[in-house]
Amino acid sequence: MKKPLSLALFFIAVSFLFISTGERAIGETDSIREAREKKQDASNRRADAAAVLELAEADDAAVVQALNDLDAAVAMEEAKIAAARQAIEAAEAEATLRWVETDQVVKGIEDLRKRLRDLAVDVYVSSMNPGSFFESDDMSSAVRRSAILSAVSGDQGDLVDQLRALEADKEEIARSADQAIRDAERNQLEIEAGLLLLDSRITERERTRDEVQERIELAEADVAEWKREQYLMAILIDNLIAEELRKSAPDLTKESGQGFILPIDGSSKITSPFGMRIHPILGVKRMHNGVDFDCVKNQPIWAAKTAKVLFAGTKSLYGKTVILEHEGPVLTLYAHLNELLVSDGMEVATGDLIGKCGTTGRSTGNHLHFEVRTGGEAKDPMIVLPKR
Repeated sequence: MKKPLSLALFFIAVSFLFISTGERAIGETDSIREAREKKQDASNRRADAAAVLELAEADDAAVVQALNDLDAAVAMEEAKIAAARQAIEAAEAEATLRWVETDQVVKGIEDLRKRLRDLAVDVYVSSMNPGSFFESDDMSSAVRRSAILSAVSGDQGDLVDQLRALEADKEEIARSADQAIRDAERNQLEIEAGLLLLDSRITERERTRDEVQERIELAEADVAEWKREQYLMAILIDNLIAEELRKSAPDLTKESGQGFILPIDGSSKITSPFGMRIHPILGVKRMHNGVDFDCVKNQPIWAAKTAKVLFAGTKSLYGKTVILEHEGPVLTLYAHLNELLVSDGMEVATGDLIGKCGTTGRSTGNHLHFEVRTGGEAKDPMIVLPKR
């Protein structure tokens, strides 16, 4: 949003537009033209720096997005590593459980084998005395002993086969578990290798972003530098123009200011003259660039001299305001009006009604604030106004 033009600069700019000597406008000196060229150059360089800054910021946004994508990929790979580690732990746990179960079965068979072996020894010892082995009180005991002898000789072979099968299963379990663990570990190593690659890409991207950030900082510095240069050239131009206006401004005297009338009824009192004063609202000492006349609301305000309406509208501190351009040129200002009765570009004659008195803007009550300016500078209005 553009800041409103200050009233002082407004008067300088307006005066510059309407002062001329022959074919050449006053103020168009070599110094002013050079300052304008420098201002335009600063404006162009500022635009170029802003374009570079925009590109760098776009690159930075792309790098940030790439880093975010890489971070997401790293998170996925880390999740895969965690899953691979869990798979290794599960394979180890499964192998351990099956080894324990197999060991328990083997131990049971070995216990049974030992019992049968002990029984076989007993049978063998008894066989040394066949009569005692088969000797019994009844036939059932003899049959049972015969069956045991047969079982011992037959089961020994079965137990050996079972033990061999279990040992083979145990070895297969070990091989399967080892293979599962090796596969999981290889998978983990592959994932970790991929993660290292991602880390290297992240490092590269971060290095790229550092470079982009440096470009952004340089571009921002360039924008600020050329903005400042543009601002300084604008001030220089204003000062040069103001100086030219001061040189060409008419010497405001009673004679040169002939034809002015009071802009308000002669009975209105001057409540604050031109010059330094304590501001009635701010309470600080500062320059008062005009004369204040007391009035009642809607009291008529007249054009002090034949003129063209340069401005009719509202200015923040001055409220509703009229600015007239008279011959010379001399500018007059009428502020804090309650109502405007003219518009920009109108021609008015001396004494024409241009507005009604009021208290708009920064004001403590109904009054007319009246200014006279020439060459962009405020002059004491009482120089040109008739004596009261």
